[in-house]
Amino acid sequence: MDSMPLDTHAQQLWYLATLGHEALLRELDPLSLPASATHDPLSLAGRCLIADPIGYPEAHQAAERVLAPLHTAQTFTTTVPDEDNPVEHTGVVPVLEERQAGAVTGWYAELLLFEHSALLNRAAYRLSRMPGDRTWIVDSDFQPSGHPGTLRPFGSRRPGGGKRTLLPPFVAELDRLITQGPRSAA
Repeated sequence: MDSMPLDTHAQQLWYLATLGHEALLRELDPLSLPASATHDPLSLAGRCLIADPIGYPEAHQAAERVLAPLHTAQTFTTTVPDEDNPVEHTGVVPVLEERQAGAVTGWYAELLLFEHSALLNRAAYRLSRMPGDRTWIVDSDFQPSGHPGTLRPFGSRRPGGGKRTLLPPFVAELDRLITQGPRSAA
């Protein structure tokens, strides 16, 4: 199912503040920005998005390079049952590919989620599905500030009861996208 048009600025801002934040910091490193300019992921993302290509070409170009995966992102819309009302979400999948961790190959995905009723209610995840996993495991998630809540490397050992998984409607959509073939803008 295709998604409704999403605010491009909201997608870009949330991507730069979460999944693309580390890459943005690497791209900006040659500029030797003070820590006060880079410590807040949302503020930094916002400043880079509004950077004038003529006045601040380095910041503008850095943001453009980091945003490249969004240009070929796959999207979906799905409904998640809630207590009283179903909630519709749009998922943006900038990266969905097979990756290797040691001798094991598994699936890696990056997922941005936007709730239709409140576009401010958003989520960002790095996910993996290794052989033997019955569902997608959350390796990284991000707080509303853009700071990471959980950070585990792809293919890391997973303790039994502490792993977080995606809700079934999102699992179904990622699995559907896999059947269409892997894609990556990296």
